[in-house]
Amino acid sequence: MIAAKIILSIIIYLFNAVIALIISNLTIQRYRATGSKERALYLFGTIRFTHYIYYVVSMVAIIMLLASFLPKTKLNFVLITTLPFAYLMLSTILSQAIYHRVSRIVRNVGTSMRKELAMAAKSSILMYLPALVVLPLRFNWMKIELSGLWSCLFILIGIAAYNLAYPYLLRLSLSAKPLKDEGRKAEIEKFLHKHEMKRVQVFEWPTTDSKVANALVCGLIYKQVFVASYLLENLSLDEVNAILAHEIGHIRRFHLWIKAVLFVAAIPLFLGLTSLMDQAEASGFHIPIPVGVVFILALLLGYLWFVSSYVSRKLERDADEYVLKMGIPAKVLIAALTKLAELNHSVLSIHRFIEKLQTHPSFEHRIQWIQSAAQRRYGTEERTISK
Repeated sequence: MIAAKIILSIIIYLFNAVIALIISNLTIQRYRATGSKERALYLFGTIRFTHYIYYVVSMVAIIMLLASFLPKTKLNFVLITTLPFAYLMLSTILSQAIYHRVSRIVRNVGTSMRKELAMAAKSSILMYLPALVVLPLRFNWMKIELSGLWSCLFILIGIAAYNLAYPYLLRLSLSAKPLKDEGRKAEIEKFLHKHEMKRVQVFEWPTTDSKVANALVCGLIYKQVFVASYLLENLSLDEVNAILAHEIGHIRRFHLWIKAVLFVAAIPLFLGLTSLMDQAEASGFHIPIPVGVVFILALLLGYLWFVSSYVSRKLERDADEYVLKMGIPAKVLIAALTKLAELNHSVLSIHRFIEKLQTHPSFEHRIQWIQSAAQRRYGTEERTISK
């Protein structure tokens, strides 16, 4: 019976490969039928949500199967509580190995599968690292006894340390380096200094082979902006400045702090839920470990999805508005966004339901809003607004 459950768990996990193969083949077929990278990748991004759903469903099934025969020891409790993170990371890496065909055939990237898998592994570790702070303290894995207050304090200190270290961890994960082009570096620094951003460091991460055009900002104290090399190679200086202005908007409008506070708010939510479950257990109401783990994980994922999608889209719009306030003409920002869509082979318009699952509004809605905001606030989208 135990052997059958283990085999079934392996089959459930490996079915991830079957789903990834189906999605990969459908995407490539769409590309060959239409000749459009944008339409093929839109299909790819849309149907991948079904795979994400399977991630959760299969993870629950495997936890239930393993918990049904594992002895109730502290070591197995640690295994059950960490399994969701390990499962998600391994599933992501397995899927990425299969999706490499899409990158190679549809996007025609020069990145090897080995590099893509390494990036997927580093991204997963970076994403789930906070769990290594929260779980050991909450469930007393260590050989020290902490009161609830001290446990919460140590968790908050650990999360604060993670947020402070995140820019440096991200820099390591992206293999980012200082800007290589001295001329471009001088122009960017001049732009930053003009807008009183002297303490912001700008790094370039190599994406020419992977054909990723993007930029991002992080750091609660010392701000770091990461700009993809593929973006720098294909955008004009004015367009790069528009993208940098957007990232400055995130800094000036305290978006990094807003996100940090919202993510930290997940900790009392997590601790509160586990405490309620402890009280229920103490009162005689038995909650199976897998059920408790899945319930808490589902609520946390739902909360984090809300923060990373709905809230994030609102902040993106706010950062776009700040670009106009900085004096960047709307037409320059729109040109930069249009080029980003082209370089990443993204469609401008997407289904509203799909858009609600994303961290950014669609390019179409962003462009429409920028034009409307420029017209409403400044009288014309062509005008350069003084600081």
